[in-house]
This record gives sequence, C-alpha cells and structure tokens, in this order.
Amino acid sequence: MIQGLYTAAGGMLAVETRQFTIANNIANAATTGYKRQSPVQLGFYQVFSRSLRRPFHFDIAPAPAGGVKVVETYPDLNGGVLRTTENPLHVALQGPGFFVVDTPRGPRYTRAGDFTADQAGNLATQNGHVVQSVTGQPIAVRGGVVNIDREGRVSVNGAPTGQIRVVEFESPHRLTREGDSLFAASDETAARMAAPANTTVEQNQVEMSNVNLPREMTMMLLGMRAYEANQRVIQAFDATMGRLIESVGMPL
Repeated sequence: MIQGLYTAAGGMLAVETRQFTIANNIANAATTGYKRQSPVQLGFYQVFSRSLRRPFHFDIAPAPAGGVKVVETYPDLNGGVLRTTENPLHVALQGPGFFVVDTPRGPRYTRAGDFTADQAGNLATQNGHVVQSVTGQPIAVRGGVVNIDREGRVSVNGAPTGQIRVVEFESPHRLTREGDSLFAASDETAARMAAPANTTVEQNQVEMSNVNLPREMTMMLLGMRAYEANQRVIQAFDATMGRLIESVGMPL
C-alpha cells in the first residue's frame, strides 16, 4: 500500500516538472529562434537498473517504488515559421545550421537572426553578442545600404565587410540550451561541426519560435488531468489506510 503512495507521489512530481517545461514553451511562443523543449521521462525501474550499473553514483532522487521520473529535456530543433521584416539586418536560416556569436562564456550558437548594430557599428544580437564572421573579425554594418546574400556575405553600399559564420552539427541534439535562444556545444560536439552544406541565409526574414500553442495547451490540460488522477489515488490510499488503522486498533 505504501508503494502505491510513492508511485502516485512520483507521478505528481513528474507531471509538475513537465508542466514547468510546457509553461516555458508557451511563454516563449513569440520569442525569435526559440526551440521548444520536450521532457523525457522514464519509469522508476529503468532509472534504477541504469543506476545499478554505477553503484557508487546511485541517484537517490527517484521514489523507492515504481512511478516515473523526468530525467532530462531535449530541444526540438525543427525549423520555425519565417516572418518577413523590413530590417536589412534581420536574417533567417533555411536548413539545419546555426549562427555563431561571441559571448563572455565563449562561442554560442543560435537560430535567432533578429540582429542589430552594436555601439561599434558591428553586427550583433539583441543582447549585444557580436556575430562571428568566417574570419573571426566583427562585421561592420553601418554607413550605408546593407545587403546580405544567401551565403551570408555582407556588403555595405556594395563594399564587402565580411561573411556571417554559419555552422552545421553532426549531432545537433547534443547541444545544451542556455538562455536567450543560445546553445552551447561540448568540445566533442564542437569538434564535429562543419561549414554549411545544406543551409542558406535569407535576408529581411527572421525565424519565429517552433512552439505549437494548441499542442502545448493540450499537453498542459492532459498534465492537469494526470495530476488530479494521482491526487485521487493518494486520497483513496489515505482513506483505506485510515479504515485499516481504525479496524485493527478497535478493541475486541
């Protein structure tokens, strides 16, 4: 009977984690370049058997009886809808590639191409991260009419100023999501990135979030129903245990 309580409680915790992820997706439905996150959950016995392979690293977080646990989230890297803008510094990627930007934490990768000019007149993200060129130098975008071709080559008044660096990953699902639509790559993942073979750059367009609001709302409602079902299971076990205690404890 106690096992049932643990199982129901574990289910409620898993639903709660899933709801946080879904709520974050909904909140970023209008964020340029955002990639929805999908929670991955495993049954307790799968988590337990995997932990037994490394007994000195056993994860005590799962409940000691049945149930499920959200073990990680992964980004859905499918492309979002492209929206046409009147800003010549806005670019979108058609294909699996990523822009490379410089941050205080090192190079980061993004699909958000709503670029602007920073104080120095260089191409940068909305948060001030300089967009990398293929030569590693900043790309000047002030002083005239900016044109960006499908290879990412930038020119101002017809004079070339640089080429936006775009990369493709052999295993993009291994990227780690950070804030502001940025992704980080481990040394192993970064070692397997290459120049774009199937990606083109589209000027005057931005890639919107790939969040499907109706789907996310449906998943949230299903999560609420699952949470309520687990609540009723706990209430039923509680009532049963109460009757059992009363019956066993009654004098003859």
